[in-house]
Amino acid sequence: MSGIESLQMVNRTPVRKRRYWTPTYESSSDFQMLWWRDKYESEPPIEDHWVSFVLGDREVARCKYVMTGARADPVLGDLPHGQLDILAFEVAVPMRRKGVGRAAIRAIRDQNPLPRLIALNDGVESRKFWDGLGWVRHQPAHAIFRDVERVTYSEQ
Repeated sequence: MSGIESLQMVNRTPVRKRRYWTPTYESSSDFQMLWWRDKYESEPPIEDHWVSFVLGDREVARCKYVMTGARADPVLGDLPHGQLDILAFEVAVPMRRKGVGRAAIRAIRDQNPLPRLIALNDGVESRKFWDGLGWVRHQPAHAIFRDVERVTYSEQ
């Protein structure tokens, strides 16, 4: 699908349904990971963000991220402008390998120019994506965790 440059980022503010708060993503078989069905017992913190990426009238990617303030990290070093942790990120299955993921990450960066972008990886497919972006992989230091799928990536 051409027209990646017209990708739009849409905020998905959680809403209260009965006693739970839920993100406002629509059900879709194009997304395989079920993190977007999470329910929260209290109103989510203001640091939490849920976004959709839309081309035309079609949702092509989803992301949950958290913003944190300035701090020093033992692995990542000084983070004077804080960090933006991408906790969950998924491109719709039919839209993969078409530049949508790269464009979505660029849109997040454009909207949040200062904090360092960090991503949590939890699978072989997503590892290929973050490696392809040229991000730095931070393997767990302890040998027992060296081959686990859940590793952290940070932008260069």
